[in-house]
Amino acid sequence: MQFLSTLPSRHPLRNNAGFRRLFFASAFSLTGDWFAFVALNGFVYHRTGSPGWTALLFAVNSLPGVLLLPVLGPLTDRLDRRRLRVACDVGALLPVVGLFGAFHTGSVALAMCSLAGLSVCGVLAGPIPEAALPNLVPPEQLSSAQAALGSLYSAGLLVGAGLGGVVTAAWGPSATLAVDGASFLVSAALIASIRASFSAVVPTPTTATASISTPAAVPARPVPARARLRPWGDMSELWRFVRSTPIVAALLWLTVGLRLCYGMVGLLPVYALGRFHAAAGGVGALYLAQGAGAVLGPLIGRRIVQDSPRRRLTVAGGALAVFGLGYLALAQSGRLGTGMAAALVGHIGVGACAVLAINGLQLATPDAIRGRVMVLAFGLTAACQGVSSLAVAPLTQALGPATVTRLLGLLALVCSVTWTVRTTRNRAIGIIAIPATTDQVGRDSST
Repeated sequence: MQFLSTLPSRHPLRNNAGFRRLFFASAFSLTGDWFAFVALNGFVYHRTGSPGWTALLFAVNSLPGVLLLPVLGPLTDRLDRRRLRVACDVGALLPVVGLFGAFHTGSVALAMCSLAGLSVCGVLAGPIPEAALPNLVPPEQLSSAQAALGSLYSAGLLVGAGLGGVVTAAWGPSATLAVDGASFLVSAALIASIRASFSAVVPTPTTATASISTPAAVPARPVPARARLRPWGDMSELWRFVRSTPIVAALLWLTVGLRLCYGMVGLLPVYALGRFHAAAGGVGALYLAQGAGAVLGPLIGRRIVQDSPRRRLTVAGGALAVFGLGYLALAQSGRLGTGMAAALVGHIGVGACAVLAINGLQLATPDAIRGRVMVLAFGLTAACQGVSSLAVAPLTQALGPATVTRLLGLLALVCSVTWTVRTTRNRAIGIIAIPATTDQVGRDSST
């Protein structure tokens, strides 16, 4: 914990115990996931010898949970978010056991089914920290907290993928799965220890309409959500909110553009094992570079934006272009070192774009519907990544990884220019403003 002393005294990691536990729980969980994913990439590639199957892993890791989105979305607003996250962490142990069985029997089918199970747990558990964050930290610290939380995906990738490759090479895939299982248990324990409530709130009848239609509105009676689940009614309410809030719609479209191009990330193991002729350590090295870029991206993006609402949109759109340029450079790389540099640059763009979009959604969304908005954003991320990966798998077989990477890199540039021009010209989008009041519940600021 020594690094905490280097942070500013007002940083939520130093002065907010609830956020600190949420942060480290997410860190352990994400790091363990990447340990397992690196081992799974090598297992599938060596069992099938097919780059298409390796790219397909991203689709299996993304799509299954999306099919349950109408049910999963409302759960994050209707149930206790802490208990729901703990249940997801504990429930994820079952597919981890399935991966153990797949690795020991050599069954690719069982490995894919187990990965699909982890996808379902991830789609439900992943958005909970982002949905709960405005309830745990004051509004003036939200940007710092989201930058820290958003960088965790990247840091988990940085540490998990890098060490995962080393551990897999040294002790075999079973060791990486053991780390993954232990990470879920640690995460569940940390989340359960948070004293502050970060459940959703149920607005009173007099404020219900305002809280859905006006982002800055705050429910008047903050009580834990226990309302009856209405999957289709809740989702209809969500779509009405999105349609009536242009900034939310714009940021969701940015997420779609980013993730439709993301299938080319699934080709990193193909570059490492095929073009660069590296082993599991090479796969880990490329993922390490990817993670380093994605850690730097949110920090660079936040420094450039400096809480300027209009600059947030411009920088987020430009970051999508950086992603495309990085992977165009990867397609030209002939060595592991230059490939790592290209992945680093590309994922600086990914990290900045993704975190700026999520932070904007948090600021523009009231708590009564924030869980559904976050699940929708994560669901779109998973669905578009899955569709992109499904397209990449056969295209790679037909055209080769370099050609497919170039096509998706160019698509990222087109999406960036189109989104930035349309957003700049749309006066209805307005300004993302930090509300003057906040709908936090039982914030735990003790140290």
